[in-house]
Amino acid sequence: MKSSNIRIFSFCLITLIIYLSFEFFLTEGKMGVPLDDTWIHFQFADNFSKGFFFQYNPGELTAGTTSPLYVVILGTFNFFFGNFMISSLILSFAFYILSCFAVYKISFFIFSEANSPLIPFSNSYTSEYISLIITMLTVFSGRIAWASLSGMETTIFIFFCLAGVYSHIKNLKKGNFTLLPALMFAFASVSRPEGYLLSLFYFLDFVLNMIYTGEFKKKMLMLISSLILYSVITVPYLVFSYLVSGDFFPNTFRGQGGFFRFVPEFEFLRIAAIYFFRDNFITALLYFFSIVYYLANIKKYFSEFRYVNLIFLWIIILPVALSVLVPNWRHHVRYLIPLIPYINFASVWVLLILLNSEFLAGLKNIILRRKYLISFIVLFSFIYYIVFALALGKNTDNINDQQVYLAGWVRDNVKRNETIAVNDIGAITFISKNRVIDMAGLITPEVLNYRKYQWKDNLDSLNLLLKNNKVTYLIIYDNWFKEYLREYGNELTFITSAVLEDNTICGGIEMKVYKTNF
Repeated sequence: MKSSNIRIFSFCLITLIIYLSFEFFLTEGKMGVPLDDTWIHFQFADNFSKGFFFQYNPGELTAGTTSPLYVVILGTFNFFFGNFMISSLILSFAFYILSCFAVYKISFFIFSEANSPLIPFSNSYTSEYISLIITMLTVFSGRIAWASLSGMETTIFIFFCLAGVYSHIKNLKKGNFTLLPALMFAFASVSRPEGYLLSLFYFLDFVLNMIYTGEFKKKMLMLISSLILYSVITVPYLVFSYLVSGDFFPNTFRGQGGFFRFVPEFEFLRIAAIYFFRDNFITALLYFFSIVYYLANIKKYFSEFRYVNLIFLWIIILPVALSVLVPNWRHHVRYLIPLIPYINFASVWVLLILLNSEFLAGLKNIILRRKYLISFIVLFSFIYYIVFALALGKNTDNINDQQVYLAGWVRDNVKRNETIAVNDIGAITFISKNRVIDMAGLITPEVLNYRKYQWKDNLDSLNLLLKNNKVTYLIIYDNWFKEYLREYGNELTFITSAVLEDNTICGGIEMKVYKTNF
């Protein structure tokens, strides 16, 4: 196992070198981060470190972040480095490494002979070898590697989810339940809202297993203690969100078109499937087959599936849940990136079952003679591993050329006591430190209320909001606010803009600066 850990760490460092090299080349040495959202975290964390808890504009409370834990961690961690760019990249990459180690530990535990009847080639294939393959699939997943250097909360969320799954599986094995899974899933929930769904599955699986083993009454105290611990960590931000914005979910939920749909958004599911196939064509095929196999054999829930139920509930239901709640596929479908380690596991898991069947006995014999053949599955990840190394550089270059460029313009041309209105609030606010009105509504929930209906019904309210806040400059994408510009464009004067030659991540090719003439 020690040699496997060295390999995992070494391959993670190779990712760091390759991806930063691409970024350095494509940004001409400027470096940076590939999302404006990362800069939003910088602003929240900076204010947090100065005592302005969950305030984007100092003095104004807002439920504008979906990752309160990351704000706290980043704001605290930055005391050691004094540079949010460096701090965020160290954090996101460190948790990428920890996540890869967690994938290995989960795989090793489940595929070891003592714990699972699923290993088909126990004489030739060790659980260490199989676990290393699953981990390498994760290490060389292009989208996870991209997230590891995005400065975002993605890898932190991935790690806490994996830590929760691992501790739950260990508890099932030992029959001695602890508070650790609840703690890990609580941290996951305050890292990303999707953590609430995985936590629900955990508590469901906990209860079902206790009922099945006849230990429900005996473990009732542990269940209650786990729920209390989970609630103590997660409920405060929900209450804060409700008191500040009138909704238990952060503003970003509504800002990204979040609401319950009775029919799933099939276009979202189609695009998500395309990205899974790009990650690795073979694992994607096996992923969908594993779902069929799991559902067809659900009667094995408390036997062969006991240690993998939580994994399968997660990979089956999360895409569907997002399709009815927040079917947003922007930023490389980044809200489904946390599923990739579990898809890798499920793919190898079902592959081993298939190879152990009589139907594939011939293929099984070939693979037994050539042990390394099964590892070829990893090679299918490398195309998009390189593609996303390119994406990291191009995305970062876009953010630098548009948001960071205009942030510099605001810093140099707008007085610090003036209020500006922006639809991408990250870099522009963090660099200029001007007070902002968020035209996307993430920190200005009034705008979200105006967007409940047609823009044309609330244009006068939006314009009044800008006037009442004495907004002097408007920095927007024209195509986002066509109706407003058509109605009130005569009260604006175009000043400058930032145009992208090749837009790969931003909300528009050209972001314009208008001077208001209210």
